[in-house]
Order: sequence, then C-alpha cells, then structure tokens
Amino acid sequence: MPIDLKRGPQGKRPYSRKAGEAVCDMKGDLWDLDAVFLSLMKQLIPGWCGGGVPSEVMSELKNTGKLQAKGLLLTAAPIHGGKIGLRICAFED
Repeated sequence: MPIDLKRGPQGKRPYSRKAGEAVCDMKGDLWDLDAVFLSLMKQLIPGWCGGGVPSEVMSELKNTGKLQAKGLLLTAAPIHGGKIGLRICAFED
C-alpha cells in the first residue's frame, strides 16, 4: 500500500478507523459500551436498543468468535472475570 506523507495510507483498508467497544457477560448482558458500539450495533441489528446482545448473535460469537454481516465485523474475546470484550467496526471486502 503506497503512502503519501501528506495524506496518509492509500488503498483499501480492512477496517474503518472508527470501532466500537463493549464488555458483556456470558449471557450477553452489556456492562459497558461506547457510543460507536451502540451506533454500529443498531446498523447490524435493526430495532436493537441496547441492554444485551441478542441470543442469536451471542450464539455465533461463542461458536466462532466473530459475526460478519451488513458490512460490519463484530468480534469477541475473553477478558478478566468471565467477561467478553466486544469490538465492532466496518469491514470492506
């Protein structure tokens, strides 16, 4: 990927610069989330208004550690205390 020092990296990037993050428990109850996470999750799941990660999404995250749909990538990774760290961002094919 060529770099123009005045404009930054050129070409396709796999992720957008904006990513949202959240923390949930194994049931999907959200403990902490940022505004970007909330906004991107609403794009991923129309009608979702927060509180918890839908069960069908949690099932996919527990099985594969990620969910890719509607140009978004949601990933999950275990963190301390039995919690799950979530990250969502735009994804370009």
